Amino acid sequence: YLALLISLSNKAEGLDLVSFGGDTAYSCLMAGILQSDGPQVLAFRCQDSISLHQANLLFKGIAFSPSLEKLVLTGEFEPREDIGKALVDSLGKNRSLKRLGLSIGILDMDVEGVLRTAILETQVQSLGIIREGADFEYDGIPFNILRDVLCREDCPLERFHLFGVAPSSRPVAMNDNELNSTSMNSSVKFCSVEFVELDCSRIMETIGLFQSIEILCLNSNGISDLSPLDPLLIGSNATLKSLVLSADDVEETDVIEFFRKLPEMKCLRHVFFWEDPDDADNYSHSWKDVAVDAIRRSKSLECFEGGHFVDENFVDETKVALSLNRGGRRALEVESSSVLPANLWPRVLERAANIVYCDYSTIYEEEEELCCEGLKSLPVESTRVDVVFWLLREKMVGQCL
Repeated sequence: YLALLISLSNKAEGLDLVSFGGDTAYSCLMAGILQSDGPQVLAFRCQDSISLHQANLLFKGIAFSPSLEKLVLTGEFEPREDIGKALVDSLGKNRSLKRLGLSIGILDMDVEGVLRTAILETQVQSLGIIREGADFEYDGIPFNILRDVLCREDCPLERFHLFGVAPSSRPVAMNDNELNSTSMNSSVKFCSVEFVELDCSRIMETIGLFQSIEILCLNSNGISDLSPLDPLLIGSNATLKSLVLSADDVEETDVIEFFRKLPEMKCLRHVFFWEDPDDADNYSHSWKDVAVDAIRRSKSLECFEGGHFVDENFVDETKVALSLNRGGRRALEVESSSVLPANLWPRVLERAANIVYCDYSTIYEEEEELCCEGLKSLPVESTRVDVVFWLLREKMVGQCL
């Protein structure tokens, strides 16, 4: 307990607690969290049973903490109903939290109360929910509750992450027209649904609630059909800029069909196509020809990561097209009546010459932290002079100059 108090008094930015016990320890933790310069991050993953008294001490610290910005909470709490009410009350009083991660076991103590309070009262910007243990039986987060909480004009949530758990099916009585007539969420830009073992159409029931989603991660879900993603990628309402997908059960024909549609995906900037190295052997080389042609014809795609599916030849055949898109190729895709003025082209070419090109990677926090950070660019020092060369070769640039 003394070591805990010392670490807290030394302004520890974060605490990661796995083994914790005794009322005195919880009192020390509460005192530390309540300090004006207390920890900003608390990951509480205690594996021991937590009593109502201990939970109240923990929740009091969370409720009135002036500095806590990120909370990850898992563990066995008893009695569940009383502790669920205490958690809702604690979240309702907190005004510092920005990111929240909960196990489904904790959320299930009061699904609607916890979600409504955390999102609408505490106003967290990031919410992650995870399933703990393969033996935990759970039918899914009720779709109606999720829709009612998220689809509000005052919803502040920006990132939504589901790990091993998904909402229950949309009620049969609710048809597409009825769903479309309700308000949709416009605040969530990043959504991650992983390890849920559902087909893409079922996953889209949830993702379809977000009308402004820009980054979507679908890892290890056993998806076999990619066509339900079309509304996010094609058409006037498409908003998706980054797609992370693992090819667990996707057939080669579906991959080929995806790339054939790629030039129509005007918003898509980044595609990350992960797979098990053993799965790569199940694909022939024919899809690569389709992919190379599609990437060359795309005017928006800036980065493609294919893992074990691609080789050096694939990279060499596509890097110029991708670099052109990053360097300003879209400036050439204008109507003839609105050609970019000639006096702006020196600035365009200067930017293309000096831009710091980036290789994009998917950056996740540790899985147990429950909150995906989305995509982060990793700068590469060298610039690409060949991009300027190919821009100069474009017909419209020649006419302007």
